[in-house]
Amino acid sequence: MTKNLVIFTSSFPYWTPTESSFIMPELDALRNKFDNIIIVPERASGTICNYTESLQGITVDDSMSRLPYSRHRLLKASHLLNRKVMSLTLSDLSTYSNINQLASGLSFNINAVCFAGCIERLMKRHALRPDNTLFYTFWFDHITSALALLCDKLPLNIITRVHGVDLYDFRVTYRSAKLRDFTMSRLLKVYCASDTARRYLIERHPSHSAKTVMSHLGSPALLTDLPTPAGNGNDITFFSCSRIAAEKRVHLNYRLIRALAISRPDMNFRWTHIGTGDKLASLINEVTHQCPANLSVTIESDRIDNENVHQFYHDNRVDWFMLMSETEGGVPVSICEAMSHGVPVIAASSGAIPEIVDSSTGLLLSHDPDDNEFLTAINRFIGGRETAGTLRVNARERWRNSFNSQQLRDSFASEISQLLP
Repeated sequence: MTKNLVIFTSSFPYWTPTESSFIMPELDALRNKFDNIIIVPERASGTICNYTESLQGITVDDSMSRLPYSRHRLLKASHLLNRKVMSLTLSDLSTYSNINQLASGLSFNINAVCFAGCIERLMKRHALRPDNTLFYTFWFDHITSALALLCDKLPLNIITRVHGVDLYDFRVTYRSAKLRDFTMSRLLKVYCASDTARRYLIERHPSHSAKTVMSHLGSPALLTDLPTPAGNGNDITFFSCSRIAAEKRVHLNYRLIRALAISRPDMNFRWTHIGTGDKLASLINEVTHQCPANLSVTIESDRIDNENVHQFYHDNRVDWFMLMSETEGGVPVSICEAMSHGVPVIAASSGAIPEIVDSSTGLLLSHDPDDNEFLTAINRFIGGRETAGTLRVNARERWRNSFNSQQLRDSFASEISQLLP
């Protein structure tokens, strides 16, 4: 029997720095297990770039992104009095703490109902049958709930992944526990990007523990033929890549490295960050006015393609990768990438980060490290190249054994293909 897979994304294959690095490593594995694959982005901006080979044989249906209420939020107001929207919203009435939560819950419900109709039309357009089609949402969001609502009409086979913002309740204004529980009741599997995420979800929805499983994303072996070389004892290079946003705390990277440079005027330090975001201007301002002479800082806000990150590791000497995120739902792909190149990691202990960073692969700091904690930890390795070298070997082996995306995605594709009869 022909097996069909429909993947719902936020924007992919339209270019986004984060989602593309999550999904691209998965496509080859999925293509080997399914006869037809359709990718459905909710939003489409810009062009489909650099994905020609990866998308070969895959259909992109951007009809959802062209819906008037996808592009103009005010048009969703016509659904305010929809019977299902009203029912979902009123059932949670006692759980709204303020008007903002009510508005957030109402918006989510409108989205779920609107897109349920869109998905039903998509099935007719592609002549998809419920018995041989697997519906896969890359994010556990309103599209997942839309599919769950459709189960009242059609016996759909649905799975979802869950990461960070779609996992933690404190990352959003409001999330209906009742609707999420209903949605999970209609899913075959919920694939969490870390064991930390899995435990968090099970704690809140224990009745669905059997279908809530872990599936790391990992990172691919790109330009990893040789580990990134370490430097000499008097010249230390730090690297980081992420959105420059409040939750990523990129400013903390700089402040810790700056404290190190001030404490060691006999040494030279370099820090390169690849990424952009709403905190870029304030970061540049801080670096411009407070940078010591022995610290060189480069912020590359225009090279945020995932391929450029791997190219940077390949072309440059990197001693340490840094990530100070306030929260992480899954094991960060950026850490997996660093370790694939044999680069040890300095990270704050948040979310799932302790699942990959420990004393054998880098420096796991507290959730809110100060200068003294960072300086005490890293000074053990400055000048001790043999010890740092051991971290490099261990980091690469950790990636090879547990976070190589080719192995992880092959296993994932094989498993989900068997969910269809």
